[in-house]
Amino acid sequence: MSSTIHGHASDGSESPTYRSWHSMINRCTNKNAVDYHRYGGRGISVCKRWIDFTKFLEDMGVRPDGKTLDRFPDNEGNYSPDNCRWATFKQQTANRKCAHKLEAEGKTQTIGEWATEKGLPYIQLHRRLSKGWPVDRALNKPLEVRKPRQQGVKA
Repeated sequence: MSSTIHGHASDGSESPTYRSWHSMINRCTNKNAVDYHRYGGRGISVCKRWIDFTKFLEDMGVRPDGKTLDRFPDNEGNYSPDNCRWATFKQQTANRKCAHKLEAEGKTQTIGEWATEKGLPYIQLHRRLSKGWPVDRALNKPLEVRKPRQQGVKA
């Protein structure tokens, strides 16, 4: 495909959108790619339509600043228009299969999402859960504000 058609890979520089597309194709089809074993090697593929960059661009649009390509809602699924989005690092982290999710209050979220919602530092919530606190208590117990120690005055 000529770079003059889509304007995303000209004069030796590639747009972020083109780089995302190229990386997706590479990790799913190139057995020598560093991440092939995590994608193509596990059977994750790119839909036939998206082998053509212009079709990918039509479906996904230009990559917004601060976002990358994410398989969502099915992180184990293939790359296709119905299973991809431009996502922030935080969204992608929550979408990983290893993300620890908690069910409470009628919904399921990652520890990071719960921490943000409840106004707790992530590390504090993680520690509470690691100590065996019940999820409801870990999420809803207010943080204790400790007073600094008073140092004795030397005479």
